[in-house]
Amino acid sequence: MAKLVIPSEEYAEQIAAYKAAFLEKEEVLHGTSFLSEADSIKQWIVDVHKYRKKETVPAGYAPAGTWLLIRESDHQLLGITNLRFELTNEFLKQYGGHIGYSIHPDERGKGYGAKILELTLKKAKENHLDRVLVNCDDSNLASASVIEANNGKLENKIIDSNNELIRRYWITL
Repeated sequence: MAKLVIPSEEYAEQIAAYKAAFLEKEEVLHGTSFLSEADSIKQWIVDVHKYRKKETVPAGYAPAGTWLLIRESDHQLLGITNLRFELTNEFLKQYGGHIGYSIHPDERGKGYGAKILELTLKKAKENHLDRVLVNCDDSNLASASVIEANNGKLENKIIDSNNELIRRYWITL
């Protein structure tokens, strides 16, 4: 069906198209390690590799892994996910959480949201996390359903730094 792969130049054109699809719809690129701010896809790929290790992550940022969700039948990019290996500051502990993800606008409603979160949770377990914090906008009922389908337990709802109500879920691994 679909698998997670580490970003590489093999997928550069698809990553660029993915970014463009979100920008065209004026949507936020959740879970993409600052893809919306990247000057080039090549540099973004280099940067996501730097984030993987404490020794190379930029100061002030948490070490994290980023993966592409690729459909195996046609090697199409379906989504992008990011897993912070630790929550290094109060912002992440409250609002950022461990996991962020997005699904290509043309691929939504096909079960890929649940799949990307399921596979990211496996990566979290492989990286010795016992439980993870996953947040979503209160109005994003599709994401809330995906989190709940992956055993997310709602801890609370809080107002974030953008004055938006968000749901905070914990998933025990």
